[in-house]
Amino acid sequence: MNTISALIKRNTRLFLRDKASVFFSFLSTIILVALYLLFIASIYTNSMDILGAETAGFSLDTGAKDFIVYLQMMAGVLVLNSISLATGVFSTIAKDFENRRIDSFLLTPIKPYKLILSYFITGLLVSLSLNIITWLISAAVIGLATGFWISATTFFISLVVLLISSLISCSLMLLVTSLVKSSVAIGVINGFLGTFIGFLCGIYMPYSNLGESTKQIGSLLPFSHITIWLKRVVLGDAFSQTSIPDEYTDILYREFFSAESIGFLRFDAPLWGMVMASAAVGVVCLMIAYRLLDSRLKSK
Repeated sequence: MNTISALIKRNTRLFLRDKASVFFSFLSTIILVALYLLFIASIYTNSMDILGAETAGFSLDTGAKDFIVYLQMMAGVLVLNSISLATGVFSTIAKDFENRRIDSFLLTPIKPYKLILSYFITGLLVSLSLNIITWLISAAVIGLATGFWISATTFFISLVVLLISSLISCSLMLLVTSLVKSSVAIGVINGFLGTFIGFLCGIYMPYSNLGESTKQIGSLLPFSHITIWLKRVVLGDAFSQTSIPDEYTDILYREFFSAESIGFLRFDAPLWGMVMASAAVGVVCLMIAYRLLDSRLKSK
């Protein structure tokens, strides 16, 4: 364990010292927040105004609408963070192969499985820790700006979802890293992956605006179901605090925020089932990634 702990500290320091890697790991988040501030948030709030105007007794003030819109935005941001941060950390693997640091490690008594395990744990710890910090800061900013605060129960349930999101993201991104051997290529993938997933998972715009085909493709991605889960957690709290009538919450979940279970392709499936399937996909990807990396290390 001392060896693995030392490797985790070393991997973490390498990533955090590389300011460019840290910045580009947050690039998808920066783009998403900027787009919301520029125009996406106003689209949501205007649509909610129209719904409220057409429905007797359903009216929200600006703070309440902003609380709902920015909470569901942060659900998407945190899922994107778990993907991009894991990929950024795992670029260390490619750099170690390129700089032949791996050769030096293999000349020591360090076993290959310890190297692989240290990379995975580093990705998990760094992505989860930075995500928790992001969530803490954003929850405080949204509360101060809107006058509404998420409950402690919602916050801690969100942490459980983030842990599962980080586990699945690290498993999938470790597989990507094991297949892509260039650190430059990994950086390019990380650059466009967030935007690509942001649309397919209904984070940038709701599926009702993007079409049924986008929704079906999104149903193939584990990140879509994790995003829906996290949105339902935070929106349930927001709807309760803002006293939205129960008969309209389904409309908001489905038409406004892509927070209704989308099943698998055209087959209906409960959200919990899709989350379990996503976790299973993560386990399979982790096993394949381990085999590939172990093979590369032993061929050295």
